Amino acid sequence: MKKVLNLNGTEIGENKPVYFIAEIAGNFYTFEEGKRIINSAIAAGCNCVKFQTFDAETATTKKTMFDMESIGKVQQYKILKEYQCPKDLQKQIMDYCKKKGILAFSAPSHIKDIEFMEKIGNPIYKIGSDLACHLPLLRIVARLNKPIILSTGMCTLEEVRRSVDTILNEGNDQIILMHCVSDYPTKPHEVNLNVIRTMQKEFGFPVGYSDHTIGPEISLAAVAMGAHVIERHFKHPDNKSGPDEIISSDEKEMRYIIETTRKIEKARGDGIKRPSKSEYKNRLQNRVGICSLKDIPKGTVIIEEMIDIRRPGSGIQPRFFDQVVGRTARKNIKAEYPITWELV
Repeated sequence: MKKVLNLNGTEIGENKPVYFIAEIAGNFYTFEEGKRIINSAIAAGCNCVKFQTFDAETATTKKTMFDMESIGKVQQYKILKEYQCPKDLQKQIMDYCKKKGILAFSAPSHIKDIEFMEKIGNPIYKIGSDLACHLPLLRIVARLNKPIILSTGMCTLEEVRRSVDTILNEGNDQIILMHCVSDYPTKPHEVNLNVIRTMQKEFGFPVGYSDHTIGPEISLAAVAMGAHVIERHFKHPDNKSGPDEIISSDEKEMRYIIETTRKIEKARGDGIKRPSKSEYKNRLQNRVGICSLKDIPKGTVIIEEMIDIRRPGSGIQPRFFDQVVGRTARKNIKAEYPITWELV
């Protein structure tokens, strides 16, 4: 299993910086809006942008309904038809991202989308939670031998196992798994971030979190839990509003999440319990040790009333208190002075 995956020149996984995906689908409708949101994602510090390739005619049936807080109860076909991204615009977005030096990739909604995605040079396949159990599609994508980012919303662990095995059986082990809750917006009490660790232990692949909550807190909690990738919907205030606006971060919020993540990464450390560099200095003053309460002349047998355990920490450690009692002073010891082994 690949605990670290090279994604277009960037290593993702264990002990690597968290990778940030800006999901821009549904938040741009023209090339000008596309450029605007991409520039904003770059300014925020995102590693890549992701959009969606779908055709309402193949993505859903006309009788299927959405019933979610973010958009209400509405016909899926109607929403998808309104917000599907034209193919020429997708090509423009890919080309513009190459020009700007930021990775871009898309997510299919149907097997028929893959041929077009290959034509525009899609370098990575994001498989949305809706297709996580679409094994025929997973087989086709796996055979392309490109990295696959698999979202696992609405899945059981057994279903994830089946999907992962399907990809592996096609000889592709370039997998990133994404914990996800497919509710829009996701309620914090349903997030279940411990699944990140469960999937890391179960599969050994990099595991990220695709966030549909409102606000930055849960993304940052996922980072602290060890997520290797964070995907968030991303918007620009000057663009026409879309169905995902309520769960989307703007540049300011995304920058805050990324900058705070870099602090969290530094704070996580290596897990070895030992004093920090600063503590090695501070513990000399701020820990306690054995010290004298009064002047103790050389040759004096030390009794308990002559010593105490106080700061600084440069004296003999407190665990040796009973061994110091009864020893003889080798030198004159001044009052309120740290007692070291060379003195007794």
